[in-house]
Amino acid sequence: MEELTELLRPSWGAEKWILEGWNKITVEEKQLIKNRINELFCDGLPFELQSDKLFYIYTFSLLAQLEVLAVQIPLKFESKMSTVEYRKRMRQQLLDEIFHGLVFTKIVYMLCAPYASPPPYSPHIEIICNFIREESCPKVAIMLLNLIGEGWIEEIFESLHRYGVAPKVFTTILEDEHRHVCEADLYRDIGMPDVEQIKPKIAYLEEQLISNIFMQYKYMSSVCALLGVDGVMHFKESLNNKHTQQLSKVNLEPSENWKNFMGFADELLPRVRNYTESNREVEMTPIRKALMTQWDNPSDPTMTGQFSIDISCLDFFNKKFASETLTTLMLQAVSSWMTLSDSFRNYLSFRKIFQTKEAYVGLVVLLPGCGDHLGTIVFENCHNLSFYELSAKIRTIVGMMVYCFKKREQLEKTNPRIQQLMKDMVYEYAYNTYPYPLAGTPYISLSNIGVFGYTQSMAPLRKTESMRFTIMEVDRKPVWQHETQSFVPKDMLPVSISADHRIFDGNSTVPKMVEERFQAMFAKMCKEKPKSKQALHQHEQLELLIDQLIETNVEVGYKTLMLLQTCWFDFISIEDCYTASHYHGMQDYTQEPTLI
Repeated sequence: MEELTELLRPSWGAEKWILEGWNKITVEEKQLIKNRINELFCDGLPFELQSDKLFYIYTFSLLAQLEVLAVQIPLKFESKMSTVEYRKRMRQQLLDEIFHGLVFTKIVYMLCAPYASPPPYSPHIEIICNFIREESCPKVAIMLLNLIGEGWIEEIFESLHRYGVAPKVFTTILEDEHRHVCEADLYRDIGMPDVEQIKPKIAYLEEQLISNIFMQYKYMSSVCALLGVDGVMHFKESLNNKHTQQLSKVNLEPSENWKNFMGFADELLPRVRNYTESNREVEMTPIRKALMTQWDNPSDPTMTGQFSIDISCLDFFNKKFASETLTTLMLQAVSSWMTLSDSFRNYLSFRKIFQTKEAYVGLVVLLPGCGDHLGTIVFENCHNLSFYELSAKIRTIVGMMVYCFKKREQLEKTNPRIQQLMKDMVYEYAYNTYPYPLAGTPYISLSNIGVFGYTQSMAPLRKTESMRFTIMEVDRKPVWQHETQSFVPKDMLPVSISADHRIFDGNSTVPKMVEERFQAMFAKMCKEKPKSKQALHQHEQLELLIDQLIETNVEVGYKTLMLLQTCWFDFISIEDCYTASHYHGMQDYTQEPTLI
């Protein structure tokens, strides 16, 4: 029966490497490991879930795949140790590493019940592991395995332990790590490799770490969610220091690619922290807790509503103002409306309700010259900007998003690696049993479909959004005036709301408040004066940034383009994270965008 089970039941990737070590140890040693496993899991899962289970599934899948690499150190070098003491310590290390691999893999299986099988073994992570495993030179292998590979993995353990993720598990594992043979002892016995021989190999590993771990969204977003922004910043700093320190032992330093990536993270992470610190979790009322059991992530809205607001002040049909005026004012009106009540700034993320301190609105735009591609530009408190400043920002950002779209399109046509990457991304997202851990978006979307003649709409919600405003075709019609007891012709703008009932209370006078905010934004615009156009270097900075990213790591550059062509966060300016000393000309996209 066991043979039949072995033939029929597919195994997860980590099991192969654990079994390699398991077959090398004695019956007594196996029993010792079994006893440790039973002790750690005596009460079931050895920690409480503090966040969404999906974060733990992907985090421990990552750790299991990385940790089984450590089994290779004692397997390869136990017999090469020159003294009995070193061989004994290496043997203990083998038992510890098998135990660690079993712990992480068992945790993954327990978390994945009732599916039983973990997420697919990542081929991206295995590229790093196999590169180290397949190194034939013992001197280089010990450098890659112990100095680099183990050094990176231990920093992940330390950070998760520091920030209270599965404390019992990581306390046990870190205690084991402190008993292991130190690298100095290994180098003394095996010998130091030639620096010129290992330099390109370390640079390759650094590139793979960035591409195949840091840029793997499902793993990194899960680890980051468990650590929090402060934990991520501490981990980045600790990892960089550890890596630099380890390389200095062999008179090397990190590659320029590594330094650029760390420098970029140094600029970006504080901006992300400033944003996240302004958000807070909202205690759910009993009715919202009940609704949370009824509905999954948003898709079809659970609440819709339609109303019309008076925009006669624009003299719309006589085209007194530029065509983008209506959408821009509505963008500011929604932003201003969000400040009237804290509850208007609620959003959903992983079955919890959060609230932002600032007002975030995302304007949906149809990028000119990019087929049917839709992008979203997210603004923070755009009602505080002047109308003309906001209009200029929209035009500038649309131009940069168009550049990102066309640059991404060019890469896909000319780079075979990118072509395969795109296929893998679509397949993995669409057919994976485990969903991607997509956080909820904190902004309200605004789209204008009135330019296409639509008069009614029930707009769908994306999986990550909780509320959307849609404006439609303006209509001039008689409106009853209570003051004069007569009909007066008015320009009326139909507005549709699609929302998730868990964050939006329809028992509020939203139509009246939005109309008042629109009139206030119009009055504010009338007092403002258009500013003279100033030379902006954002286009050139962005082009230089993208070229640098593609040159150093094409996958990082490609994924950056994918993000920026689709969603542009104006308040976290990615191009400002790189300082540019030289600028290159770039095509000027002057065609007016369609605001939808």
